[in-house]
Amino acid sequence: MSDYRLRPVRDVRDRDERSRRGELAAATHDARATQDAVERARAKITELTRAIDATRARALGSTPDGLIMRERYLARRRAELAAAQVTLARVVAAHEQRTTVVDSARVQLAHARAAKEVIERHFATWRDTQRKLAERREE
Repeated sequence: MSDYRLRPVRDVRDRDERSRRGELAAATHDARATQDAVERARAKITELTRAIDATRARALGSTPDGLIMRERYLARRRAELAAAQVTLARVVAAHEQRTTVVDSARVQLAHARAAKEVIERHFATWRDTQRKLAERREE
């Protein structure tokens, strides 16, 4: 009676927990990558905003050509800023989706660990019962 019938169930629970740990690690890695993308997008927006403000503050010359060049430069920078803001919104949405996946993976891992613990408790109870039966037989 040394081979217990639920051993395959325990093995499945162990594999399930290891699998869920891997899924959580992958989801966490992906969330870190999207967080880095969010930070880069915010830095780009800050850089563009500072460039626009700095250009507005200084005059490139009082000639009409200088003013036209300045306005074209500002228009290009504003277009880049608008594109960067769209990129930021897209990256933030992707990051929020990734954090939702991480939360889901945490819940699944907790469930897998709980299922494994139930099996382990059952095994402990079974071993105690077997030990007590063996002691009674010896008496």
